[in-house]
Amino acid sequence: MWGNGGRRRPVFACTGRRRGLGGSVKIAYLINDMYGIGGTVRTVANQAAALSARHEVEIVSVFRHRAEPVLPVPAQVSLRPLVDIRQQGDQATGVGGRPLYEGSERAGLPPLLFPVEDGRGSTHSRLTDDRLEEYLATTDADVVVGTRPGLNVVIARAAPRRVVKVGQEHLTYEQHSEELRRVMAAEYPNLDAFVTVTEADARTYAERMPMPGVRLLSIPNSVPAPPFTVNGHNTRTIVSAGRLAPSKRHDLLVQAFSMVSDEFPDWTLRIYGRGSRRGALGRLVRSLDLQDRVWLMGPHPRVEEAWAQGAFAAVTSSEEPFGMTIVEAMRSGLPVVSTDCPHGPASIIRDREDGLLVPNRSAPGIAEGLAQLMGDDPLRRRMSSAALTDSERFDPANVVRLHEELFSELAGVGLPSPPGLGLPAPRPEPPASCRVEVGPDGVAVMSFGPVEGIAGSGSGRIPERVVLAKPGRRLELVPGADGRVVVDASRTGVGTPDTRVAHQAGPLVPGQGTGGSTTVAAPPTGLVTGTWQVFRVDEGVETPVRDVEIHQHGFPLSPEQTGEVSLVVPARSPKGRLVLHVRRSEHHAEISHVEIADGLITVQGRLLGRQRPDARARLVVRLRASPQTRREFPSAVASGGEFTSVIDPELVVRGREGDSEKWEMRVVLSDGTEYTVGRHLSGVVGYKQIIEYASQQVHPQRGLGSRVRPYYTVNDRLGLLTSPLAPTLPVDRVRARPAGRHGGQLRFEVFLGTPVPEGTTFALEVVRGTDAGQRYPLEVLPDHPGRQEGRLVGMLPLLEHSDYRGQSVLRASWQLRLKAGPAGALAKLGAKAVPDQTARRWSHGVYVRSATVSPLGSGDLRVTVADVHVVEALNRRIH
Repeated sequence: MWGNGGRRRPVFACTGRRRGLGGSVKIAYLINDMYGIGGTVRTVANQAAALSARHEVEIVSVFRHRAEPVLPVPAQVSLRPLVDIRQQGDQATGVGGRPLYEGSERAGLPPLLFPVEDGRGSTHSRLTDDRLEEYLATTDADVVVGTRPGLNVVIARAAPRRVVKVGQEHLTYEQHSEELRRVMAAEYPNLDAFVTVTEADARTYAERMPMPGVRLLSIPNSVPAPPFTVNGHNTRTIVSAGRLAPSKRHDLLVQAFSMVSDEFPDWTLRIYGRGSRRGALGRLVRSLDLQDRVWLMGPHPRVEEAWAQGAFAAVTSSEEPFGMTIVEAMRSGLPVVSTDCPHGPASIIRDREDGLLVPNRSAPGIAEGLAQLMGDDPLRRRMSSAALTDSERFDPANVVRLHEELFSELAGVGLPSPPGLGLPAPRPEPPASCRVEVGPDGVAVMSFGPVEGIAGSGSGRIPERVVLAKPGRRLELVPGADGRVVVDASRTGVGTPDTRVAHQAGPLVPGQGTGGSTTVAAPPTGLVTGTWQVFRVDEGVETPVRDVEIHQHGFPLSPEQTGEVSLVVPARSPKGRLVLHVRRSEHHAEISHVEIADGLITVQGRLLGRQRPDARARLVVRLRASPQTRREFPSAVASGGEFTSVIDPELVVRGREGDSEKWEMRVVLSDGTEYTVGRHLSGVVGYKQIIEYASQQVHPQRGLGSRVRPYYTVNDRLGLLTSPLAPTLPVDRVRARPAGRHGGQLRFEVFLGTPVPEGTTFALEVVRGTDAGQRYPLEVLPDHPGRQEGRLVGMLPLLEHSDYRGQSVLRASWQLRLKAGPAGALAKLGAKAVPDQTARRWSHGVYVRSATVSPLGSGDLRVTVADVHVVEALNRRIH
């Protein structure tokens, strides 16, 4: 089906077809999915951007799962997807559950060209084979580069002889399965070159997987300089970024931080990324009571913006093929505490000069490294400076030459510049059309248009107007002559009155501030708390601002030195649009800690700008839907503004058990002054997704109970959520018996050890088996006088499914779960103590249908239905 007609393609001189002018060649990168986030995606983007300064570069993405890539591809680099997997409604599936993408039956067949032994083998199909083979047969690229083992194998198998075939390793030899390594050993000798990211891994391949005739070498990944750097002296934040995967060992990082958190109470840890360990990490954070100190931030599309908010970085992987995050952090000016794991960190970090190498897989060792940098400001500053200098060796201008030398040698063309001359810096990417900077005063400066002294920025235009909008409100702003718009949420603004422009769908006023800038000092009725969408108006057309660069520094703000909240925090919406989160409050209480223990909820914080004690202050919890419904708890304020409030959940829900409601909080002083309660001074928004507190349960003597949980609103204010709590009821026994004609249904009876609480509904849910996910209601039968038990009944039409129609003999089983609670909020009701029960009835002819109910250790039930031949059953019993 495929082949390259020989072991290796010989090196040849440049022909007329090739781009031999000046040594330029066309280079194509094959990547699995360029539309996501990950180390390989960033590496390919960096390599492509650097090479495109002197070569034609194309990125070929096997899959496309979204309209635009998360990480922008440079304009001079073409991006070609092969298979569109953006699902349109329900899709049929093929072998192994493969979706029939693009409606192709071949998408449902396992691949032959792409090796199934690759970790992405289950996502590939005969359709991806077709597209890859077609691309390789028709490409005019001089060099094709694979970026994972499966694609390296595809190139080795199917690329024509005229193409230079280069395989890249972005993991390590040890990280691949034995089955995949056997495929690699058989096919990699058909490559022209194989490139690892560390010398140690190249040596491993040379020893364990000889590839005669293949150029084997290591080239480190490149990382371009970020748009801004920091020195970490004005923050107390540790930043970690990467996939939340087992090998990254974020659990060790959390444990290590917990060991030193009491010694450094003003430090926090932010972990950026998504992955399979997200749930386990959240549970670990809650078990260590670190919700207020360790934040799982989710993925970030521009990681350099996350580094800029940290004092130093932490990388705790148990194995690291290279360490892109280490280099990225260092290029941003952050020293790195990293485990000394194979293979990458020790080849990047110069221990005790630009970072610290700590023992691998050791939480105490990591904790010692964290404490050393947390406790020594001068050391951090020295390491920050060294990190910036030392990481320049990974700049694309220094790394791209190695790739060019390899490609030129294999293609038989000259280098773009004489080897003896210094390599010119790659053509820089044009800066974003909108740059947003926020300083420690919480004022946001949006800059549009060209950037002085930066080539390639001339295409940026200054918009006619900038519009800030939220439901029911709209502000129109005019940029200054220099393209700047200063957005200040304070009540008085900055500058003199004649430099301010504040509009609510009113006439436009040109900016007259210093240097042509415009300062917007919106009054309380203007720029209010909430999320504001940002639009630009060009030639009368209003469009969202998408191409944006955000530099946020100066956080967290000190509660001791902050009188009132007046902040503008820029961010991107889920659709990638610029939004401004405004946080304003003249009287605000900043939360420092929330503890859930011993049936109580304890809230600690500080009233900003308050320097007098108030022994009669109280925390007021108001029902949002009905503010006159309120609960009050003592909340004495100390001379420095510190307060502690203890909330009794039972008092909150008294008389409202079983309701789903939202409650807001205020600290109210003895003179009636109200303080909002929440988190604003860190400069972080979206705590609703970042911090999840445990809930306290309230169990009344009769009726439904309640869960009470602290939570953050969309504006990062602290509140309480109350929700119904499923009753805890003893299940004595469960019986299922065939019912209906020929036993085509099952009648369930559930016997409870206590009467049924008022307002409780019940259901049976199919966990495994036919109709999995379906729920069937159970009816509560009236209580018998003098009988202290509840009884539930229901009919399940499980046996009417088409799978069983027409069968003469039936044997099938299901896993069922009892559910109880208020309507719309059912929870699991355990039944692992019930005895086995079997019921029988005549089904048809000489068959008897039996239904057996058995408890499982999880509290679910196994129900088995079988048709038994009467004569055979009697014979078995006799003999």
